[in-house]
Amino acid sequence: MTRSASAKRTPLKVVVTILAIVVVLVFIAAFSSIANCSKGFSAEYDVRDYVYSAEYGRYGELYETTVRDMAKDTEHKPEVEEYRALAFYYEQAVLEHAYRTVGDAEKADGFAARMKEYETQLGSVSKRADDVREIVGNGKSVQE
Repeated sequence: MTRSASAKRTPLKVVVTILAIVVVLVFIAAFSSIANCSKGFSAEYDVRDYVYSAEYGRYGELYETTVRDMAKDTEHKPEVEEYRALAFYYEQAVLEHAYRTVGDAEKADGFAARMKEYETQLGSVSKRADDVREIVGNGKSVQE
């Protein structure tokens, strides 16, 4: 009888062992996914990320990159600072246009004044200011 009892326990042990291995693998996969996801949000941006967004007229994306990158408080070359100024110029242009559209000239003038401040910081990307004004003024989306 000991042999048959032993034989019955063996498949149970195998199933429990396989389940334990599967559970451990699931936890490892979950931990790896969480680590990769958090790494994606903390990845550093470089000049190429800024240039790409500006070159293709993706000013909203440029603004998002700027805000995310500045949240990490990283230091960059002066060229990146110009693209950051362009991103904030875009933000102010959008807000200025929105307030003009709804008829709030006072707030719109405030955003226009901030646009002029950022315009002085554009440096080599100052030609993009015209593109921003055209895109925002025509109400085009970034993808068009």
